[in-house]
Amino acid sequence: MRMHIYGRAAAASGTALVMALGTASAASAAERPERAAPTHHYVFTRSHQSFAYHDSVGRFHAQVRLTGSHSRRYPMPWMFQITSAKLRSIARGSAVCTATGLNGRYHDRHVVPVGYVWHSTVAPHRARKVYTLSGTCTFAVQVGGRPGRAFVGFSFHYAVNPSSRGVGPASTGPVVKTSVHIRR
Repeated sequence: MRMHIYGRAAAASGTALVMALGTASAASAAERPERAAPTHHYVFTRSHQSFAYHDSVGRFHAQVRLTGSHSRRYPMPWMFQITSAKLRSIARGSAVCTATGLNGRYHDRHVVPVGYVWHSTVAPHRARKVYTLSGTCTFAVQVGGRPGRAFVGFSFHYAVNPSSRGVGPASTGPVVKTSVHIRR
């Protein structure tokens, strides 16, 4: 688990839930129950208008402009990139990446090379409401001479509070989670 500190407060930690690239099969790894953790979220404020995160799977960045001339719809440009050298080395072909958010009102789908900087913008947001942006990229892989399929995902929990001048994180818990599953 990796913890990143922004200012005086912890903003995010994330984990690679399953990295089934070795001898363990993805099926047995996927059967392990995940511990239920409380949902924490990042709050975009005038003092904290951007968020950045990276781990062994990839990097994620999002921002909401709350100073100067900005839209009251609070658009949030975001990006996700698979940076894992292991995943890129076993990839065969392009990834189909799909994102959802705004309680099902936002959808984005792209077919991109593995390692591409996948980006889009989510809007509109209501102030002080907690949202989740989730994305998954699937692509063919070759592991130990055997074909398979990789599922790489992320989820980001956040809110926008334009009237707050306080710190960005609402808590010290994880606000971004990434996951990797390989099926052979």
